Amino acid sequence: MKPEQIARWACGTWTVPPTFPITAVTQDSRAVRVGALYVALHGVNHDGHDFVAAAFRAGATAALVRTDWVAPAEVAGLPLLRVGDPATALVALAKGYREALRGRVMGITGSAGKTTLKELAAAMLSGAGTTASTPGNHNNAVGLPLSLLAVPEEARFAVIEAGISHPGDMDPLADALRPDAAAISCIGPAHIANFGTVAAIAAEKAKLLAAVRPKGFAVLPKGVACEGILREACRCRVVTAALGDAAADYVGEPLAKGVVRVRHANEPAVLLETGLCGEHNASNALIAYALAREAGATPAQILAGLATFKAPPMRWETVEAGACRVVNDAYNANPLSMRAALETFAGMAVPAGKAVCVGDMLELGDASDAQHRAVGEASGNGPWRLLAGVGTAARALLEGAVAAGYPASQTVWFATVDEAAEALPLLLRPGETLLLKGSRGMRLERVLEALRR
Repeated sequence: MKPEQIARWACGTWTVPPTFPITAVTQDSRAVRVGALYVALHGVNHDGHDFVAAAFRAGATAALVRTDWVAPAEVAGLPLLRVGDPATALVALAKGYREALRGRVMGITGSAGKTTLKELAAAMLSGAGTTASTPGNHNNAVGLPLSLLAVPEEARFAVIEAGISHPGDMDPLADALRPDAAAISCIGPAHIANFGTVAAIAAEKAKLLAAVRPKGFAVLPKGVACEGILREACRCRVVTAALGDAAADYVGEPLAKGVVRVRHANEPAVLLETGLCGEHNASNALIAYALAREAGATPAQILAGLATFKAPPMRWETVEAGACRVVNDAYNANPLSMRAALETFAGMAVPAGKAVCVGDMLELGDASDAQHRAVGEASGNGPWRLLAGVGTAARALLEGAVAAGYPASQTVWFATVDEAAEALPLLLRPGETLLLKGSRGMRLERVLEALRR
Protein backbone atom coordinates (compact mmCIF):
# COMPACT_ATOMS: atom_id res chain seq x y z
CA MET A 1 0.00 0.00 0.00
CA LYS A 2 1.18 3.49 -0.79
CA PRO A 3 1.55 6.02 2.05
CA GLU A 4 -0.98 8.40 0.55
CA GLN A 5 -3.55 5.56 0.28
CA ILE A 6 -3.04 4.62 3.90
CA ALA A 7 -3.38 8.20 5.12
CA ARG A 8 -6.57 8.69 3.12
CA TRP A 9 -8.18 5.42 4.22
CA ALA A 10 -7.20 5.84 7.89
CA CYS A 11 -8.02 9.58 7.95
CA GLY A 12 -4.56 10.33 9.29
CA THR A 13 -1.60 12.61 8.72
CA TRP A 14 2.02 11.57 8.24
CA THR A 15 4.69 13.29 10.31
CA VAL A 16 7.23 12.03 7.78
CA PRO A 17 6.01 9.92 4.82
CA PRO A 18 7.69 6.49 4.64
CA THR A 19 10.06 6.03 1.74
CA PHE A 20 9.19 2.35 1.31
CA PRO A 21 5.84 0.70 0.52
CA ILE A 22 3.80 -0.85 3.34
CA THR A 23 3.62 -4.61 2.77
CA ALA A 24 2.07 -5.79 6.05
CA VAL A 25 0.05 -4.51 9.01
CA THR A 26 0.31 -5.77 12.59
CA GLN A 27 -0.58 -4.69 16.12
CA ASP A 28 1.97 -7.05 17.67
CA SER A 29 5.48 -5.62 17.94
CA ARG A 30 6.81 -9.18 18.25
CA ALA A 31 5.38 -10.03 14.80
CA VAL A 32 6.83 -7.02 12.99
CA ARG A 33 8.76 -7.72 9.82
CA VAL A 34 10.49 -5.43 7.35
CA GLY A 35 7.90 -3.36 5.51
CA ALA A 36 5.25 -3.51 8.24
CA LEU A 37 2.97 -0.79 9.50
CA TYR A 38 2.79 -1.17 13.29
CA VAL A 39 -0.58 -0.18 14.79
CA ALA A 40 -0.35 1.04 18.39
CA LEU A 41 -3.55 -0.20 20.02
CA HIS A 42 -4.53 0.36 23.63
CA GLY A 43 -5.35 -3.04 25.15
CA VAL A 44 -6.61 -4.21 28.51
CA ASN A 45 -3.12 -4.77 29.91
CA HIS A 46 -0.82 -2.86 27.56
CA ASP A 47 -0.65 0.33 25.53
CA GLY A 48 0.80 -0.37 22.10
CA HIS A 49 2.45 3.04 22.09
CA ASP A 50 4.95 1.67 24.61
CA PHE A 51 6.28 -0.66 21.90
CA VAL A 52 6.57 1.73 18.94
CA ALA A 53 10.34 2.03 19.31
CA ALA A 54 10.70 -1.76 19.53
CA ALA A 55 8.60 -2.12 16.36
CA PHE A 56 10.91 0.21 14.44
CA ARG A 57 13.96 -1.65 15.74
CA ALA A 58 12.40 -4.88 14.44
CA GLY A 59 12.12 -3.41 10.94
CA ALA A 60 8.77 -1.61 10.82
CA THR A 61 8.49 0.90 8.00
CA ALA A 62 5.99 3.10 9.85
CA ALA A 63 3.69 3.25 12.88
CA LEU A 64 0.08 4.31 13.30
CA VAL A 65 -0.31 6.27 16.56
CA ARG A 66 -2.66 8.64 18.41
CA THR A 67 -2.55 12.29 17.46
CA ASP A 68 -1.83 13.34 21.05
CA TRP A 69 0.90 10.77 21.68
CA VAL A 70 4.22 12.33 22.62
CA ALA A 71 6.86 10.44 20.65
CA PRO A 72 10.18 9.72 22.38
CA ALA A 73 13.32 11.11 20.76
CA GLU A 74 14.17 7.65 19.41
CA VAL A 75 11.21 7.69 16.98
CA ALA A 76 10.42 11.40 16.67
CA GLY A 77 11.89 11.67 13.18
CA LEU A 78 10.48 8.38 11.86
CA PRO A 79 7.30 7.87 9.78
CA LEU A 80 4.32 8.17 12.13
CA LEU A 81 0.73 8.21 10.90
CA ARG A 82 -1.20 10.21 13.50
CA VAL A 83 -4.93 9.48 13.90
CA GLY A 84 -7.64 10.23 16.44
CA ASP A 85 -8.09 6.60 17.50
CA PRO A 86 -5.84 3.79 16.20
CA ALA A 87 -8.54 1.10 16.68
CA THR A 88 -11.05 3.04 14.57
CA ALA A 89 -8.36 3.86 12.02
CA LEU A 90 -7.44 0.15 11.71
CA VAL A 91 -11.02 -0.72 10.74
CA ALA A 92 -11.17 2.20 8.31
CA LEU A 93 -7.86 1.14 6.76
CA ALA A 94 -9.18 -2.39 6.27
CA LYS A 95 -12.38 -1.04 4.73
CA GLY A 96 -10.40 1.01 2.22
CA TYR A 97 -8.18 -1.94 1.33
CA ARG A 98 -11.18 -4.25 0.97
CA GLU A 99 -12.67 -1.91 -1.67
CA ALA A 100 -9.41 -2.16 -3.60
CA LEU A 101 -9.46 -5.96 -3.68
CA ARG A 102 -10.38 -7.53 -7.01
CA GLY A 103 -11.24 -10.96 -5.62
CA ARG A 104 -14.55 -12.04 -4.09
CA VAL A 105 -14.87 -11.69 -0.32
CA MET A 106 -16.93 -14.25 1.63
CA GLY A 107 -18.16 -13.56 5.16
CA ILE A 108 -18.72 -16.35 7.69
CA THR A 109 -20.51 -16.13 11.03
CA GLY A 110 -22.65 -18.23 13.36
CA SER A 111 -23.08 -19.27 16.98
CA ALA A 112 -20.94 -22.40 16.68
CA GLY A 113 -18.75 -24.07 14.07
CA LYS A 114 -17.91 -20.90 12.16
CA THR A 115 -14.15 -21.50 12.21
CA THR A 116 -14.61 -25.04 10.88
CA LEU A 117 -17.02 -23.72 8.24
CA LYS A 118 -14.50 -21.05 7.28
CA GLU A 119 -11.70 -23.59 6.91
CA LEU A 120 -13.90 -25.94 4.86
CA ALA A 121 -15.04 -23.15 2.55
CA ALA A 122 -11.50 -21.84 2.08
CA ALA A 123 -10.20 -25.31 1.25
CA MET A 124 -12.98 -25.95 -1.28
CA LEU A 125 -12.52 -22.56 -2.97
CA SER A 126 -8.76 -23.03 -3.16
CA GLY A 127 -9.32 -25.58 -5.91
CA ALA A 128 -10.68 -22.76 -8.09
CA GLY A 129 -8.00 -20.16 -7.41
CA THR A 130 -5.79 -18.47 -4.84
CA THR A 131 -7.78 -18.24 -1.61
CA ALA A 132 -6.99 -16.32 1.56
CA SER A 133 -8.77 -16.81 4.87
CA THR A 134 -8.87 -15.64 8.46
CA PRO A 135 -5.91 -17.11 10.35
CA GLY A 136 -7.21 -19.15 13.29
CA ASN A 137 -10.23 -17.42 14.76
CA HIS A 138 -9.03 -13.81 14.44
CA ASN A 139 -12.58 -12.61 13.92
CA ASN A 140 -13.12 -9.61 16.22
CA ALA A 141 -12.71 -5.84 15.88
CA VAL A 142 -8.93 -6.27 15.67
CA GLY A 143 -8.61 -9.70 14.07
CA LEU A 144 -11.05 -9.13 11.21
CA PRO A 145 -9.44 -5.95 9.83
CA LEU A 146 -6.00 -7.51 10.17
CA SER A 147 -7.27 -10.58 8.29
CA LEU A 148 -8.60 -8.37 5.50
CA LEU A 149 -5.35 -6.43 5.30
CA ALA A 150 -3.44 -9.71 4.95
CA VAL A 151 -5.37 -10.79 1.84
CA PRO A 152 -3.01 -10.78 -1.16
CA GLU A 153 -4.06 -8.46 -3.97
CA GLU A 154 -4.00 -11.36 -6.42
CA ALA A 155 -6.32 -13.59 -4.36
CA ARG A 156 -9.42 -14.75 -6.23
CA PHE A 157 -11.29 -15.45 -2.99
CA ALA A 158 -11.06 -14.37 0.63
CA VAL A 159 -13.02 -16.19 3.34
CA ILE A 160 -13.27 -13.97 6.41
CA GLU A 161 -14.79 -14.95 9.76
CA ALA A 162 -16.79 -12.44 11.83
CA GLY A 163 -17.37 -13.12 15.52
CA ILE A 164 -19.45 -11.18 18.03
CA SER A 165 -20.03 -11.29 21.78
CA HIS A 166 -21.91 -8.02 22.49
CA PRO A 167 -24.68 -5.98 20.83
CA GLY A 168 -23.20 -3.67 18.21
CA ASP A 169 -20.10 -5.80 17.63
CA MET A 170 -21.10 -6.70 14.08
CA ASP A 171 -21.60 -3.13 12.85
CA PRO A 172 -17.93 -2.22 12.21
CA LEU A 173 -17.11 -5.75 11.02
CA ALA A 174 -19.89 -5.85 8.44
CA ASP A 175 -19.12 -2.29 7.33
CA ALA A 176 -15.47 -3.16 6.70
CA LEU A 177 -16.21 -6.52 5.10
CA ARG A 178 -19.07 -5.64 2.72
CA PRO A 179 -18.96 -9.24 1.48
CA ASP A 180 -19.85 -10.53 -1.96
CA ALA A 181 -21.39 -13.54 -0.20
CA ALA A 182 -22.02 -14.71 3.34
CA ALA A 183 -22.91 -17.91 5.16
CA ILE A 184 -24.33 -18.71 8.59
CA SER A 185 -23.28 -21.93 10.35
CA CYS A 186 -26.07 -21.97 12.98
CA ILE A 187 -27.83 -19.79 15.52
CA GLY A 188 -27.99 -20.59 19.24
CA PRO A 189 -27.52 -19.21 22.77
CA ALA A 190 -23.83 -18.31 22.57
CA HIS A 191 -23.00 -15.15 24.60
CA ILE A 192 -26.67 -14.99 25.54
CA ALA A 193 -25.76 -13.25 28.81
CA ASN A 194 -24.93 -10.19 26.69
CA PHE A 195 -27.95 -10.41 24.38
CA GLY A 196 -30.83 -11.73 26.46
CA THR A 197 -32.49 -13.77 23.72
CA VAL A 198 -31.54 -15.97 20.79
CA ALA A 199 -33.55 -13.65 18.55
CA ALA A 200 -31.27 -10.76 19.56
CA ILE A 201 -28.24 -12.90 18.72
CA ALA A 202 -29.72 -13.71 15.30
CA ALA A 203 -30.46 -10.04 14.65
CA GLU A 204 -26.87 -9.07 15.42
CA LYS A 205 -25.41 -11.79 13.18
CA ALA A 206 -27.93 -10.88 10.46
CA LYS A 207 -26.15 -7.56 10.05
CA LEU A 208 -23.48 -9.43 8.11
CA LEU A 209 -26.15 -10.73 5.73
CA ALA A 210 -27.56 -7.22 5.34
CA ALA A 211 -24.09 -6.01 4.30
CA VAL A 212 -23.82 -8.47 1.38
CA ARG A 213 -23.69 -6.63 -1.91
CA PRO A 214 -26.98 -6.68 -3.86
CA LYS A 215 -25.57 -8.89 -6.63
CA GLY A 216 -24.15 -11.33 -4.10
CA PHE A 217 -25.77 -14.21 -2.24
CA ALA A 218 -26.24 -15.65 1.23
CA VAL A 219 -26.21 -19.32 2.26
CA LEU A 220 -28.54 -20.19 5.13
CA PRO A 221 -29.12 -23.55 6.82
CA LYS A 222 -32.76 -24.27 6.08
CA GLY A 223 -34.68 -24.55 9.35
CA VAL A 224 -32.04 -22.63 11.33
CA ALA A 225 -33.26 -20.93 14.50
CA CYS A 226 -34.71 -17.47 13.80
CA GLU A 227 -34.61 -18.14 10.06
CA GLY A 228 -37.17 -15.39 9.49
CA ILE A 229 -34.90 -12.77 11.06
CA LEU A 230 -31.99 -13.88 8.90
CA ARG A 231 -34.01 -13.92 5.68
CA GLU A 232 -35.52 -10.53 6.36
CA ALA A 233 -32.04 -9.01 6.65
CA CYS A 234 -30.97 -10.27 3.22
CA ARG A 235 -30.99 -7.82 0.32
CA CYS A 236 -29.43 -10.41 -1.93
CA ARG A 237 -30.19 -13.83 -3.33
CA VAL A 238 -30.72 -16.50 -0.65
CA VAL A 239 -29.51 -20.10 -1.08
CA THR A 240 -30.52 -22.80 1.39
CA ALA A 241 -28.70 -25.94 2.53
CA ALA A 242 -30.01 -28.69 4.81
CA LEU A 243 -29.42 -32.27 5.81
CA GLY A 244 -32.27 -34.49 4.66
CA ASP A 245 -34.61 -31.68 3.55
CA ALA A 246 -35.45 -32.08 -0.13
CA ALA A 247 -36.88 -28.56 -0.23
CA ALA A 248 -33.41 -27.03 0.25
CA ASP A 249 -31.29 -25.91 -2.69
CA TYR A 250 -28.44 -28.11 -1.46
CA VAL A 251 -29.38 -31.36 0.27
CA GLY A 252 -26.91 -33.35 2.31
CA GLU A 253 -26.90 -36.90 3.64
CA PRO A 254 -24.32 -37.77 6.33
CA LEU A 255 -22.61 -41.10 5.71
CA ALA A 256 -20.07 -42.98 7.79
CA LYS A 257 -16.68 -41.61 8.86
CA GLY A 258 -17.13 -37.95 7.99
CA VAL A 259 -18.52 -38.35 4.48
CA VAL A 260 -21.44 -36.26 3.21
CA ARG A 261 -23.40 -36.98 0.02
CA VAL A 262 -24.55 -33.72 -1.59
CA ARG A 263 -27.33 -33.30 -4.14
CA HIS A 264 -27.96 -30.04 -5.97
CA ALA A 265 -30.38 -29.39 -8.82
CA ASN A 266 -29.82 -31.92 -11.61
CA GLU A 267 -26.11 -32.35 -10.97
CA PRO A 268 -24.67 -35.77 -10.12
CA ALA A 269 -24.35 -36.42 -6.39
CA VAL A 270 -21.01 -35.41 -4.86
CA LEU A 271 -19.28 -37.12 -1.93
CA LEU A 272 -17.48 -34.76 0.45
CA GLU A 273 -14.88 -36.50 2.61
CA THR A 274 -13.96 -34.28 5.56
CA GLY A 275 -13.08 -36.81 8.27
CA LEU A 276 -15.21 -34.76 10.69
CA CYS A 277 -17.80 -36.70 12.68
CA GLY A 278 -21.26 -35.50 13.63
CA GLU A 279 -24.27 -33.97 11.92
CA HIS A 280 -23.11 -30.46 12.86
CA ASN A 281 -19.91 -30.96 10.88
CA ALA A 282 -21.84 -32.57 8.02
CA SER A 283 -23.97 -29.41 7.95
CA ASN A 284 -20.85 -27.21 7.89
CA ALA A 285 -19.45 -29.20 4.96
CA LEU A 286 -22.74 -28.85 3.08
CA ILE A 287 -22.93 -25.09 3.68
CA ALA A 288 -19.30 -24.69 2.59
CA TYR A 289 -20.02 -26.65 -0.59
CA ALA A 290 -23.02 -24.45 -1.37
CA LEU A 291 -20.93 -21.32 -0.81
CA ALA A 292 -18.10 -22.54 -3.06
CA ARG A 293 -20.46 -23.82 -5.77
CA GLU A 294 -22.47 -20.59 -5.88
CA ALA A 295 -19.20 -18.64 -6.04
CA GLY A 296 -18.41 -20.41 -9.31
CA ALA A 297 -16.20 -23.34 -8.27
CA THR A 298 -16.94 -26.58 -10.11
CA PRO A 299 -17.53 -29.85 -8.20
CA ALA A 300 -14.15 -31.13 -9.42
CA GLN A 301 -12.39 -27.98 -8.20
CA ILE A 302 -14.18 -28.19 -4.86
CA LEU A 303 -13.12 -31.80 -4.32
CA ALA A 304 -9.54 -30.99 -5.28
CA GLY A 305 -9.47 -28.15 -2.78
CA LEU A 306 -11.16 -30.20 -0.05
CA ALA A 307 -8.34 -32.72 -0.26
CA THR A 308 -6.11 -30.07 1.36
CA PHE A 309 -8.46 -29.48 4.31
CA LYS A 310 -7.10 -29.78 7.84
CA ALA A 311 -9.41 -29.42 10.82
CA PRO A 312 -8.63 -26.48 13.16
CA PRO A 313 -6.86 -27.42 16.41
CA MET A 314 -9.01 -28.61 19.32
CA ARG A 315 -12.02 -29.22 17.09
CA TRP A 316 -12.72 -32.94 17.37
CA GLU A 317 -8.99 -33.59 17.39
CA THR A 318 -8.40 -37.26 18.23
CA VAL A 319 -5.05 -38.00 19.86
CA GLU A 320 -3.41 -40.77 21.86
CA ALA A 321 -2.49 -39.77 25.41
CA GLY A 322 -0.83 -42.35 27.61
CA ALA A 323 -3.02 -45.42 27.77
CA CYS A 324 -6.09 -43.50 26.63
CA ARG A 325 -7.45 -41.84 23.52
CA VAL A 326 -8.74 -38.27 23.77
CA VAL A 327 -11.22 -36.47 21.55
CA ASN A 328 -10.15 -32.88 22.13
CA ASP A 329 -13.08 -30.61 21.30
CA ALA A 330 -12.19 -28.16 24.03
CA TYR A 331 -11.64 -25.01 21.98
CA ASN A 332 -15.01 -23.56 22.99
CA ALA A 333 -18.56 -24.51 23.95
CA ASN A 334 -22.12 -23.26 24.17
CA PRO A 335 -25.35 -25.23 24.63
CA LEU A 336 -25.68 -25.82 20.88
CA SER A 337 -22.15 -27.14 20.34
CA MET A 338 -22.13 -29.06 23.64
CA ARG A 339 -25.25 -31.02 22.68
CA ALA A 340 -23.82 -31.69 19.22
CA ALA A 341 -20.54 -32.94 20.68
CA LEU A 342 -22.23 -35.26 23.17
CA GLU A 343 -24.59 -36.66 20.52
CA THR A 344 -21.70 -37.26 18.13
CA PHE A 345 -19.58 -38.89 20.83
CA ALA A 346 -22.49 -41.12 21.85
CA GLY A 347 -22.64 -42.55 18.34
CA MET A 348 -18.89 -42.80 17.85
CA ALA A 349 -17.39 -46.27 17.61
CA VAL A 350 -14.43 -46.72 19.99
CA PRO A 351 -12.26 -49.76 20.77
CA ALA A 352 -13.03 -49.67 24.51
CA GLY A 353 -15.22 -47.63 26.87
CA LYS A 354 -16.08 -43.92 26.86
CA ALA A 355 -15.67 -41.12 29.39
CA VAL A 356 -16.67 -37.46 29.23
CA CYS A 357 -15.17 -34.37 30.83
CA VAL A 358 -17.23 -31.21 30.36
CA GLY A 359 -16.36 -27.71 31.53
CA ASP A 360 -18.52 -24.68 32.20
CA MET A 361 -20.22 -23.05 29.24
CA LEU A 362 -19.52 -19.39 29.90
CA GLU A 363 -21.42 -16.17 29.14
CA LEU A 364 -24.87 -17.69 29.66
CA GLY A 365 -25.87 -15.20 32.35
CA ASP A 366 -28.96 -15.90 34.43
CA ALA A 367 -29.82 -18.84 32.16
CA SER A 368 -26.57 -20.65 32.98
CA ASP A 369 -27.85 -23.22 35.48
CA ALA A 370 -30.95 -23.98 33.40
CA GLN A 371 -28.94 -24.38 30.21
CA HIS A 372 -26.37 -26.64 31.87
CA ARG A 373 -29.08 -28.74 33.50
CA ALA A 374 -30.92 -29.12 30.18
CA VAL A 375 -27.76 -30.35 28.44
CA GLY A 376 -27.20 -32.80 31.31
CA GLU A 377 -30.74 -34.13 31.04
CA ALA A 378 -30.25 -34.67 27.32
CA SER A 379 -27.03 -36.61 27.94
CA GLY A 380 -28.33 -38.66 30.87
CA ASN A 381 -28.56 -41.84 28.85
CA GLY A 382 -25.16 -41.44 27.21
CA PRO A 383 -23.02 -44.57 26.80
CA TRP A 384 -20.16 -43.40 28.99
CA ARG A 385 -18.77 -45.01 32.11
CA LEU A 386 -17.68 -41.72 33.67
CA LEU A 387 -19.12 -38.19 33.44
CA ALA A 388 -16.85 -35.51 34.91
CA GLY A 389 -17.70 -31.84 35.32
CA VAL A 390 -15.27 -28.96 35.80
CA GLY A 391 -16.37 -25.59 37.14
CA THR A 392 -19.27 -24.13 39.09
CA ALA A 393 -21.90 -24.36 36.35
CA ALA A 394 -20.87 -27.87 35.27
CA ARG A 395 -22.27 -29.12 38.57
CA ALA A 396 -25.77 -28.31 37.25
CA LEU A 397 -25.02 -30.38 34.13
CA LEU A 398 -24.15 -33.37 36.29
CA GLU A 399 -27.32 -32.86 38.32
CA GLY A 400 -29.36 -32.82 35.11
CA ALA A 401 -27.77 -36.06 33.94
CA VAL A 402 -28.51 -37.78 37.26
CA ALA A 403 -32.11 -36.52 37.16
CA ALA A 404 -32.42 -38.13 33.71
CA GLY A 405 -31.26 -41.49 35.04
CA TYR A 406 -27.47 -41.40 34.82
CA PRO A 407 -25.90 -43.15 37.87
CA ALA A 408 -24.71 -40.58 40.40
CA SER A 409 -21.88 -42.95 41.37
CA GLN A 410 -20.42 -42.51 37.88
CA THR A 411 -20.22 -38.72 38.09
CA VAL A 412 -17.38 -36.68 39.54
CA TRP A 413 -17.11 -32.91 39.96
CA PHE A 414 -14.01 -30.73 40.12
CA ALA A 415 -13.94 -27.08 41.09
CA THR A 416 -10.95 -26.34 38.83
CA VAL A 417 -9.28 -27.78 35.78
CA ASP A 418 -6.11 -28.32 37.81
CA GLU A 419 -8.02 -30.66 40.13
CA ALA A 420 -9.39 -32.52 37.10
CA ALA A 421 -5.94 -32.78 35.52
CA GLU A 422 -4.60 -34.33 38.70
CA ALA A 423 -7.40 -36.83 39.26
CA LEU A 424 -8.64 -37.95 35.83
CA PRO A 425 -5.46 -39.82 34.80
CA LEU A 426 -6.12 -42.03 37.85
CA LEU A 427 -9.85 -42.45 37.17
CA LEU A 428 -9.68 -43.43 33.51
CA ARG A 429 -9.23 -47.02 32.45
CA PRO A 430 -6.65 -48.13 29.88
CA GLY A 431 -8.03 -47.99 26.36
CA GLU A 432 -10.92 -45.65 27.18
CA THR A 433 -11.73 -42.69 24.96
CA LEU A 434 -12.25 -39.37 26.73
CA LEU A 435 -14.20 -36.43 25.28
CA LEU A 436 -13.09 -32.96 26.39
CA LYS A 437 -15.63 -30.17 25.83
CA GLY A 438 -15.91 -26.76 27.51
CA SER A 439 -15.61 -23.04 26.98
CA ARG A 440 -12.21 -21.60 26.08
CA GLY A 441 -11.80 -20.02 29.49
CA MET A 442 -11.92 -23.45 31.17
CA ARG A 443 -8.67 -24.61 29.50
CA LEU A 444 -9.68 -28.28 29.49
CA GLU A 445 -6.69 -29.13 27.31
CA ARG A 446 -4.72 -29.21 30.57
CA VAL A 447 -6.35 -32.57 31.22
CA LEU A 448 -4.89 -33.81 27.94
CA GLU A 449 -1.48 -32.46 28.92
CA ALA A 450 -1.69 -34.34 32.23
CA LEU A 451 -2.64 -37.59 30.48
CA ARG A 452 0.34 -37.21 28.16
CA ARG A 453 2.66 -36.73 31.12
